[in-house]
Amino acid sequence: MGKQSREKLARRSLAENGEKKKRVYFQTDLEKICLFVVRWGTYLVLLTPLIVQKDFFFPFVAPKTIFFRIMIEIILAAYLFLAIANSRYRPRINILTITLVLFLLVFILASFTGVNLERSFWSTNERMTGIFTMLHLFAFFVVLSSTFKRRQDWEKILGASIIVGVLLSVWDLFGSDLSSRGGATIGNTSFMAAYLLFDIFFAIALLLSKRGFWQIFSTVSLLIMLPALMTSTGRGAIGSFFIGLFLIILGYLIFSQKKKLKRIALAIILALLIFSIISAVFQPSFIKNRVTDILSEMKSRFVVWETGWKGFLERPILGWGPENFNNVFLKYFNPCMFLPQCGSEIWFDRTHNIVFDTLVTTGLVGLLSYLAVFGTAIVGLLKTLPKIVERRNIFLPLTMAVLLIVYFLQNLLVFDMINTYLVFFLTLAFISFLLKGGNEEEIEVKTRRVHPALGLVIIVFSVWILWVGNIQPARANHYLIKSLQAQYINDATDYFQKSLDSQMNKYEPREQFVQRIMRSVSQGTSEEIKNSLRPIFDSVEVEMEKSIEENYLDFRHYLFLGGLYNSSYRLSGQTSELDKAEQILQKAVQLSPNNQQGYWYLAETRMAQGRTDEALSLLQKAIDLEPELGQSYWYLGMTYRGIGQYQLAKEKIIEARKLDYGWQNISTDLQKVIEVYLALGDDAGLIPIYQEAIKINPEDEQLWAGLAASYANLGMVVEARQAAEKALEINPDLAPEVEQFLKRLSE
Repeated sequence: MGKQSREKLARRSLAENGEKKKRVYFQTDLEKICLFVVRWGTYLVLLTPLIVQKDFFFPFVAPKTIFFRIMIEIILAAYLFLAIANSRYRPRINILTITLVLFLLVFILASFTGVNLERSFWSTNERMTGIFTMLHLFAFFVVLSSTFKRRQDWEKILGASIIVGVLLSVWDLFGSDLSSRGGATIGNTSFMAAYLLFDIFFAIALLLSKRGFWQIFSTVSLLIMLPALMTSTGRGAIGSFFIGLFLIILGYLIFSQKKKLKRIALAIILALLIFSIISAVFQPSFIKNRVTDILSEMKSRFVVWETGWKGFLERPILGWGPENFNNVFLKYFNPCMFLPQCGSEIWFDRTHNIVFDTLVTTGLVGLLSYLAVFGTAIVGLLKTLPKIVERRNIFLPLTMAVLLIVYFLQNLLVFDMINTYLVFFLTLAFISFLLKGGNEEEIEVKTRRVHPALGLVIIVFSVWILWVGNIQPARANHYLIKSLQAQYINDATDYFQKSLDSQMNKYEPREQFVQRIMRSVSQGTSEEIKNSLRPIFDSVEVEMEKSIEENYLDFRHYLFLGGLYNSSYRLSGQTSELDKAEQILQKAVQLSPNNQQGYWYLAETRMAQGRTDEALSLLQKAIDLEPELGQSYWYLGMTYRGIGQYQLAKEKIIEARKLDYGWQNISTDLQKVIEVYLALGDDAGLIPIYQEAIKINPEDEQLWAGLAASYANLGMVVEARQAAEKALEINPDLAPEVEQFLKRLSE
């Protein structure tokens, strides 16, 4: 007798005996294997935040995302076998699933209507949150919500995630920093705080809804994770955590069956309302001062949000496409972005606000579909609360609803990476389980055999996706970092060419390598090295031209290609390179007319062309865009130096320093300033400059000799003698010159 016949016989026997109908079936070997892969694959997926690989470009992002996607592809293949073979594991459509599918479809549609589909699909090595990753996250949701049917399964999954949060917290509290931004293995303390919020609320949910082992486990976990959260720089996450605690308490009072508790909830709400009105009307100093401080600290955020709003107004329906905010930011660039009060960050690819991020990249349609996911999940959870008889069980759905609110609030100040996306979709899958009442519907299980041809198709397709979507990008990423670390330029070039083999967008390898070879030229090279660099320049120019063809709105590509042409001119002396630089940089200025960098680069081209007045005019335009930016004054001063107008150069150099451009901390810049002051014969001004240069290079005998000469010119004999003797001490070969100098001093 076959397995299907035995199942039918068992069901008939139960029906005849008048017992409650329930599923009775026997697991096949295939089902057992696939369930094992899905279950343990899920546990491994939850380890994603702990993955770090230093020999990757963006080691805290790329390895994590690639690991996550590979694991999802493995468990998805196993799940497909399950779903085909057994109807029990096929997706059950509910309102949450529908809204999530709708959001994903809008996300994809906005990518096709946006300005750069390739970037929307693959994203960048720094983010890796494009369509390809979003499809994996949705697959994660489908597999979890369709496979795990029991509350015990979900408790284990949440527990595994909590363990990862505990390990991350222990590393953060007691381990060494892996990144200058902290955040343990996540590499950024704000992103770590956002991730920990999920595990903290998972632990709170288990603490309040379970007894025994789970209570002890959750308590210990919270005692470890909370200090890590509170010592992070994620102020949005910390504030949202306390709001979440308040909402859990308030929610319990509201949905309590006791009228007294409901009245307490009402009193709390009224008290908060009265306090808010009084604060708004009378504005107590302690509140007003705190609000003022917060607004001051967030000035850079407001500038970026304003930019995002302008981008939304230009394309309000479906936006610019996911991962394409960089184009909006540069088009509406605010010149103050170079200043400390605006954050001193000039390359933004996110608005650091989930509302503006979604509006600018997917438009109003995208924002509504995104909010619909939260709305259906939260409303669905709240509807289940009055139906729960055992009051302790109220905390699971209540805490999950609060978690979504907390997550949304903290995302008003940051943005999602793979770590938070992972636990967000995990939460949605768990909510989908809760909305079903925590039990599987009573349906008749239908089984079938997986056709070998279909199974082969699943395996081949999974392997192909694994290779194209993960292995190739991982190899390309690895070669990119090797090209940046290679000592010799020829080795770096070989690695750079290999980094272009992936299907993933090639903008980053091109940009990074361009900057490397530009530095090689600016630092000065021998004639032999120059000859070896020329063919490299030719090939890289071709690659950067491809970047412009593929993404014609990206100011960065034009800027870097223009800089590359300028460097190529310095290398080869061919004026045709300047003509190409002029054309490209003029387009860069058109794309980002308020961005000082375009004017700086174009001024360099004009100077090389001998069009001095135009160069000076461009640099003055950069100053006019933001008069508080010392860097623009520095470039103008150096241009005056180049044409021999040393007094004007000195004035701009002094102005640059007043505006905190730190040329006094850079050895090469100090040498240029010394040249200006020497040309003017300003020995009084030279002395402090020499002293600052000597702090950086105390063993440079030429600096000591120059300092001695300035002292001597001012009649400071003792100081001149000491400086000259120091130069002699460093380099005894200077003995004849020093002796003659000292002899003149004594005359």
